[in-house]
Amino acid sequence: MMAFVRYIEPKVCITLMLLMLVPGYAFCKSDFSVAYQVDDQIITNYDIDQIRKLSNLLNSSSIERSEVEQIVISNKIKEIYADRLKIVVSNAELNLQVDDFIQSNKITIKELKSLLRSKGIDTETFYNFVKENIRWQKVLDSRFGYKINNLAIKDLMPLTSTPKRIEKEYEFFEIFISNERWDPQNANLIAKRLEIELNNGADFDKAVEKFSSATSKTNKGKVGPIKKSSLSKQFREVLDGLKRNEVSKPFQVNGGLILLKLYRTRSYQTVKTPKLSVTFSVFIESSNKNAACSDEKEIRGPILLSKVEKNIRDILTKLMPGESYKFLDSTGLARTVTLCESFVSDTKSRASSFENIKKNEEAQRLSNALMLELRRNTTVVKK
Repeated sequence: MMAFVRYIEPKVCITLMLLMLVPGYAFCKSDFSVAYQVDDQIITNYDIDQIRKLSNLLNSSSIERSEVEQIVISNKIKEIYADRLKIVVSNAELNLQVDDFIQSNKITIKELKSLLRSKGIDTETFYNFVKENIRWQKVLDSRFGYKINNLAIKDLMPLTSTPKRIEKEYEFFEIFISNERWDPQNANLIAKRLEIELNNGADFDKAVEKFSSATSKTNKGKVGPIKKSSLSKQFREVLDGLKRNEVSKPFQVNGGLILLKLYRTRSYQTVKTPKLSVTFSVFIESSNKNAACSDEKEIRGPILLSKVEKNIRDILTKLMPGESYKFLDSTGLARTVTLCESFVSDTKSRASSFENIKKNEEAQRLSNALMLELRRNTTVVKK
């Protein structure tokens, strides 16, 4: 049984049996005006209405108009892409799929057509739905057959670390000279003397232990990391004026004087930035291009695009998945490079998501990734 039936069989079997008991209803004449233009193809309100009714039937639930519109747009993009790759479905393939569908749901073709009519769904709408699912499965088989049949993740490359801007943070040491512990005159003399001695190499830890009355004394006077917005303007100005390990002049705070020693500031944090990876093939001109992405032996990757040799990399950056480009190699031999897949690398998530998963789940992931790429390069205009 083909992938289409496997995807929907359990739900549809129950849904169709239940909906067979629901009486038909009258419906108004559909609006054939244009709703969207997808590249050079159009989608009518009638198309949207038909898919809404079919989706409601297959899912046994009511779907919002906006959600149906996105489904129809996605289906049109799939259709355009399958046309570009010259993917076709024979009558024999279509009939076989429909036969599998009705047999798995234990109904006859006559009962199916009667059910569709009762819901205001053209038989042609259902057949087109089946046909486009077969075509899309062929697209996936053509592009990703080697991956669907081999789920092992090999040769994943580590991601490079890159800086990401964050709110400025400070780490510093403090010594608080309390007027309560030392009278104000002595506190001022101690603070001034400490500034001189500490900037000339005196032991800061010992000074904290002997003179500081701050709660940070238990941590050898260390404070932070603390965000800039959490500090008073006075503290921010003093810290911004210090070099690393420099001790500030004493300044007045409630209850005494304080000296600050800057340890470090941080305005960036290191994060893993996803990198684009690709799988591709390079064939001599006489090779069968249709097998370019279906023969695992000929596939290169997954590999970071940045690791691909420059002349090939420059070509791959201009291709959509499934597209090919002819070029002459350094020996003058005609070759064809085909981009099979491009995706954002994430070592941890990719390793975990491919572990012990079914082929259908892998096919769905690849389908979603390809659709995302196609959607980015498709012009959709609402009329």
